[in-house]
Amino acid sequence: MKTYSILLLSILVGALASAPAQTNNVTGGDFVNYTINGQPDPAFTFQRGVTYVFVLSGITFHPFWIKSTLAGDFSGGVGAFNTGVVNNGATAGNLTFTVPADAPDTLFYQCGSHSAMAGTINIVTPPAPPTVKIVFIQVADFITLQSTGANGWSAIPEFRCGVGDPTWTVVANFTNVLANGTNTTTFPRLEAFCGATNVVIRVRNQQP
Repeated sequence: MKTYSILLLSILVGALASAPAQTNNVTGGDFVNYTINGQPDPAFTFQRGVTYVFVLSGITFHPFWIKSTLAGDFSGGVGAFNTGVVNNGATAGNLTFTVPADAPDTLFYQCGSHSAMAGTINIVTPPAPPTVKIVFIQVADFITLQSTGANGWSAIPEFRCGVGDPTWTVVANFTNVLANGTNTTTFPRLEAFCGATNVVIRVRNQQP
């Protein structure tokens, strides 16, 4: 019978928590409001350390700026907040904002041409991620892992083939149940991907 190894190193690298990038669609402007996610100038609450993407289309005459202070008509980038922002003041493509840890509690988005097209971005510190540790592992017809977790965080198993493999791959077709602070995650064996090579496994906790 083929020997199948899962390195115990996986217990040491099993603690990861992350929040995914959030995408917002800026689809138009009417000199009074932007239309963002179908709403006129909505307010946002962004978390420090999280990346947010504004997908810009249909705003040719309305440059989109992230700002620390609002300004008047045709003010361009006056008051611009550029830390963590890529493509500030763009009229097409993506504006990406990775909120820095020291961001102020309140920022704004505003058109560089029309001051009324603006909204508030409230900045908050996210709750501390759960402490993630693999506490049990069983290899049979399926692999079963138990790891610590918390409500509001999904457990996503990832693997790589040997410690030298730099790429982590999300395990396909897994199930997960959280009960009493413990995730029980089950998925098929990984010989089809790694052959006889040792498998390194981690569990990444992520906010939806």
